Amino acid sequence: MNSPLVSVIIPNYCHAQYLDQRIQSVLAQTYHNFEVIILDDCSPDDGASKAVIEKYRRNPHVSHIIYNDVNSGSPYKQWAKGVSLATGDLIWIAESDDYADEYLLEVLVPQFEHNASLSIAFCRSVAFSEKGMIGPCGPYNIKEGVMRGKDFIHDYMVIGTGIVNASSAIFLKTAFLSISDIYTTFKGSGDHLFWIELAEKGNVAFIDKAFNYFRQHHDSTTQKLTRSGLNQIEDKRIFDYICEHGYLLEHEIRFYRKETMRINVFELHGDKSIQRKIYKAWDFSKYEQLELKFDAYIKKIKKILGA
Repeated sequence: MNSPLVSVIIPNYCHAQYLDQRIQSVLAQTYHNFEVIILDDCSPDDGASKAVIEKYRRNPHVSHIIYNDVNSGSPYKQWAKGVSLATGDLIWIAESDDYADEYLLEVLVPQFEHNASLSIAFCRSVAFSEKGMIGPCGPYNIKEGVMRGKDFIHDYMVIGTGIVNASSAIFLKTAFLSISDIYTTFKGSGDHLFWIELAEKGNVAFIDKAFNYFRQHHDSTTQKLTRSGLNQIEDKRIFDYICEHGYLLEHEIRFYRKETMRINVFELHGDKSIQRKIYKAWDFSKYEQLELKFDAYIKKIKKILGA
């Protein structure tokens, strides 16, 4: 196979029942210049995942099939491993429990051809479960088009992530190679930091049409980590990153820290012990110091102006 423009990484862990649909939706793309890299993170499913994966070993698009002997401990380490094997200029992380419309690559790839400064292009996602389609998922206030990466971070990455599902996006490999690997130390919220760092490397394009189908199930890793409080604790590290890199003004820090506290502690959990753990992790002492300095500054200005 000639050098593919897009490298599609399918990282799997115990999703044997979804793998056929996932892989077939990739192979059915109307855009054909791609390779497929399938990674299994030592799924303890008695060979069920391997049985599905091996059906595609001889497919001309499949360039690598790799089975870990030991679980990596983080899905984001699998992302990095897949990119290290990729030969394409563009990367699509097609998560193993989702599936795609056949036109996803045909729509997203040209965004990079028309915008030289682009680092990410993504489309709208539709959430679904075993019971059927749930509907489009956020962000709902985002407009189709190209925006500066810094604006994308400020407007859509402070509370939650504007790219709600990795499977909806493709990104520039050279941009990936210039970011840190801190996201691989996360268990659940690493994608949030991952997209922030990529957005720092260029512009972001959004297509407001649904070409990605995002599976919702009760026992997903995201749901488990949210119920345990770990996702909300990891979100504090990301909030710190956003503040320390100057994406928020002091009054915005004040507003968002209250919003995140309300959402993370009081809305997502009824378990008091988890609430206390999240509250302790969200130590706002340094932001309170910023507020005091900001208030003192305003008082000083008012005094000078005689207001």
